Amino acid sequence: MSVEILDGATIVNFLEDEEAFSVSVRDRFAHLDSNHDGQLSYEEMLKELQGLRVMETHFGVDVETDRDELVRVYDSLFVQFDHDLNGTVDLEEFKAETRQMMLAMANGMGFLPVQMVLEEDSFLKKAVEWESAKLLASYSSCMAT
Repeated sequence: MSVEILDGATIVNFLEDEEAFSVSVRDRFAHLDSNHDGQLSYEEMLKELQGLRVMETHFGVDVETDRDELVRVYDSLFVQFDHDLNGTVDLEEFKAETRQMMLAMANGMGFLPVQMVLEEDSFLKKAVEWESAKLLASYSSCMAT
């Protein structure tokens, strides 16, 4: 985990770079697809869904949650990814829903910078790294002239 500063523009700009976003999605999908069949089962997606940390926390400390409620939340999230309701999530479904969730985060975040604790392999961390690389390249080209 690391502490990063980002805003909605960081996320939106990352999503607009189709190549960078697609590479990140393909890498994450391949990591989750443990049986390499090109489809994510509920079991394969569960760790990713749990990583979204959708349940309430107080100052970063998890609150005890009813197990049945957790199952309902994760079931609902899986269905959100499984657009054709065939019981698995393919790469295109995963990419489309990941994009929608990231846009929702960007819209909710707005354009004022916030400090967040991010998981190392999260899409938000990838967006921050992408932005940092772009800024460094821009700075380097300015210094070269």
